[in-house]
Amino acid sequence: MTDAAPDLSAAETPADFGDDPGAVARRWISELELAEKDQESWRRRGRRIIGRYREDRAEAAPETRGRRFSLLWANIQTLGPAIYARTPTAVVGRRWKDDDPVGRVASEVLERALNFAVDSLDFSDVLLGLRDDFLLVGRGQAWVRYVPHLRTATPPAPPPDAEGQVADDPEPFEVVDWEEAVVDHVCWDDFLHNPARTWAEVRWVARTVFMTREELILRFGEEVGGEIPLDHGPEDRAGSPDENQQWKKAAIYEIWDKPSRTALWISRSWTEGALDRREDPLGLADFFPCPRPILGATAPDSLIPTPDYVYYEGQARDINDLTGRIGLLTDAIRLRGFYAAGGEAGKSLEDLFSSESGTLIPVDSWAAFAERGGVKGLIEWIPLDMVMSALQGCIEARKQLIDDVYQVTGIADIMRGDTDPEETAAAQRIKANWGASRVRDKQKELARFARDVLRIMGQVIAGRFAPETLAAMTNVQLLPTPEAKAALAAQLQAAARQAAMAAARAQATGQPPPPPFRPPAAAQALLDQPSWAEVMGLLRDNTLRAFRIDIETDSTIEPDDQDEKQRRIEFIQAVGAYVAKSMPALQLAPAMTPVIAEGLKFLVRGFRVGREMEEVIDKALADLQAGGLQPPQPPAGGGAGASRDTQTDRLKAQAAVTSAGAKAQEAGARRFEAETDRFRAQAEARADVARVQAENARTDADRSAEMAMHHDQLKADLQQAILSGVSRRFMRETDPAQPLVAPPDAGGPI
Repeated sequence: MTDAAPDLSAAETPADFGDDPGAVARRWISELELAEKDQESWRRRGRRIIGRYREDRAEAAPETRGRRFSLLWANIQTLGPAIYARTPTAVVGRRWKDDDPVGRVASEVLERALNFAVDSLDFSDVLLGLRDDFLLVGRGQAWVRYVPHLRTATPPAPPPDAEGQVADDPEPFEVVDWEEAVVDHVCWDDFLHNPARTWAEVRWVARTVFMTREELILRFGEEVGGEIPLDHGPEDRAGSPDENQQWKKAAIYEIWDKPSRTALWISRSWTEGALDRREDPLGLADFFPCPRPILGATAPDSLIPTPDYVYYEGQARDINDLTGRIGLLTDAIRLRGFYAAGGEAGKSLEDLFSSESGTLIPVDSWAAFAERGGVKGLIEWIPLDMVMSALQGCIEARKQLIDDVYQVTGIADIMRGDTDPEETAAAQRIKANWGASRVRDKQKELARFARDVLRIMGQVIAGRFAPETLAAMTNVQLLPTPEAKAALAAQLQAAARQAAMAAARAQATGQPPPPPFRPPAAAQALLDQPSWAEVMGLLRDNTLRAFRIDIETDSTIEPDDQDEKQRRIEFIQAVGAYVAKSMPALQLAPAMTPVIAEGLKFLVRGFRVGREMEEVIDKALADLQAGGLQPPQPPAGGGAGASRDTQTDRLKAQAAVTSAGAKAQEAGARRFEAETDRFRAQAEARADVARVQAENARTDADRSAEMAMHHDQLKADLQQAILSGVSRRFMRETDPAQPLVAPPDAGGPI
């Protein structure tokens, strides 16, 4: 061990520390200490904010503990889905949308590889952690690594020599079996860089990695890994998940120095030198394995962000105080009163308030109880109107403070699902647009960060992955080299010549000719595509790749479900309209075929959804240009006059064909018009029949209804007549002034 590191502020250049291993370690330890000092206040503030987000209530008063308004948690839960809702998808394409087969295939290979990497490493979980860091403390960072998976391979044994001697078995060696581009979420306080005003002034970046003894030995070897002090324990980071870890670890700083393009691994407890040192490990264009971090509000002269919670922390504290008071006032709203002790009335009151609801208590001296005013005269109640007034005031004050917080954060009512039923739709749209405008910058910042991470991953994949890995990962079928393409083309040409010779022999012998030679579709597709060597040549060259290939992402916020369908519909409609308008020109002027073909390619390349069909369209256009609409060739033989006559005849034939085509189109138009008129007449006839049937049905219904009403009326009149007759007979029989009438079999009046 050596003495403590000198103060970096006293050094003018890194050379002032020396160039021996111990001096290099001391220099970087001083750099790390200066960077930690620059971020010290922001880190303390971030830990306090995260404690508030976790609702760590140990510091609250006992009487108000558990009574706090979780405003920070609610705001994060509202803003989180608004700025990130789905995993981004890599969109790789040719930068200039020109006719570049190698660039097109290289873009497709890189896009497939990136999207496979995004799916396999759970990129969404990384972005969710970065989103929470961004919203809570104002900064988030990720780190890209290249991870080769090795396996042991044994070469085949060499054959015996001329004397029959067998050589020793070859030594096994390690080969790359699989490769990955991994993205690590760097904890918000594990990322460091030199103090700087802008990201362009950042000279080095570092992250802290905590490693156990076994991990140290595996990474740095037995000699160094076994001696590194384990300087990080549970007590070193209170409040973090590491405080519950049983084993101590070593804090290792992975530093990437851009001026020297060197990566170093340093331990502040090991000053003998760097634990490891590698020259430009990934070969990235900007060297850093991490993009510019996601940053919240920053001052013009600093990269240290200010968390959003700081801007409404005072209001949040007042809201928590009012919430505690509201809880205490709510506890005070209880039915309490005083009554005279002793006596039969007091005993009855005790029985009344200790009994269940709906219980009746008997009173022996009811008259005396009533003379004293009943319960009102026996109990003096504690007034609650002042408590209720104070409670209402606290609730109104808290509501106003919450509204103030929403004004500061820009969370519109419509984003929280809280709307006024009396508001118009226009007012709600204005509120939604206003709220979205306040979070749009956060959406763009997170989308920018996701794009930058995918670009670094794309550089790692393009620069480090083997062609065999990319072929297995992307399922793109290409020939390995241009020489292999030439050999396959020669084989197809030889097969074509053999087929032509066989056809000639068959014609000479009078036998039926064999079927014409057609190259296999798979072989022809391989010839139409560039080789892996050409694709990898473009991917490996950082400059050419940047010139010809662009890596972007689609939106990280939730899209409309109809967007993809709408884009496809627009593509089909645009291509269909172009082809429909181009066919007459092709028929009249076949020489316009190249112009129309290039126009169609230009149209297709403008649609991202059309890239899947671009290869098919290119092949169809190539076949069209090769012989699809060529003008008829003049017959062989004849002099100049015959040539002129042939040309005249050809022009006349073309004019006749054109005229016939025009007449055919005119006849077709007339037939279409006649068919349209016939269909229109049939439709009108069917409509008339339907109208007559509907009128008849309506007449029948009216007649049926009228007959039913008439029947009901007759039935009602009959019932009324019967009732009237019965009523008159009853009145006649019960009238005492009328004489009794004997039954018909009686002799007469009694």
